[in-house]
Amino acid sequence: MAASLPEALQQRTEENNRAYKLAKDARDALMTLKSMENDSSAHQAALKKAQNIYDEHESFRRRTSSRLQTLKNSVKDCDESIEFWTNMSNGDWGHLLEDANRLASGGDSSYAKSKQQPVTEEKQ
Repeated sequence: MAASLPEALQQRTEENNRAYKLAKDARDALMTLKSMENDSSAHQAALKKAQNIYDEHESFRRRTSSRLQTLKNSVKDCDESIEFWTNMSNGDWGHLLEDANRLASGGDSSYAKSKQQPVTEEKQ
């Protein structure tokens, strides 16, 4: 999965850039038509068509933006997972062995600690 994400990210970025350009061009065309002072039925039809095209391209841009962000989040999650498991494979077990080490040295289990905690809080 980690190997395929950079290529997918590049594809989604290109798709998002295309969608942004389409939406911008459609908006510019719509604004140009709106700025013209013409009440003819042909102008109104062109205006309606331009509005529909803009709405379609804007919707496409929003979808591609959402997919791009989702993929960016996946890349970040994957990188964090790789870093975590790399640390684990290097022997940096961190918090995962705290309870085991405490038990091995004769300390209380997590269950016993949770039972003692309310008693300690009540005394204070």
